[in-house]
Amino acid sequence: MDTENDLRLSPSEWETLKAIGGWNRDHRLLDNNAVRTLVASELAIVTDNGPAITAMGRRVVVRGSPQLWNS
Repeated sequence: MDTENDLRLSPSEWETLKAIGGWNRDHRLLDNNAVRTLVASELAIVTDNGPAITAMGRRVVVRGSPQLWNS
């Protein structure tokens, strides 16, 4: 099973993942529920500096959401 391709992110989770991985991170604007889900899915981790994207999270962002592939 390819976990990265099996993920189905909500629009909020998708936007939060992209925001966590971006250069200009304002953690006050992040959806806390989405962050919790992303951490549980191993797409993000929580550090002393706030949420951070994982290597798997970066791969998901680069590949795009599977929900967008058929658009």
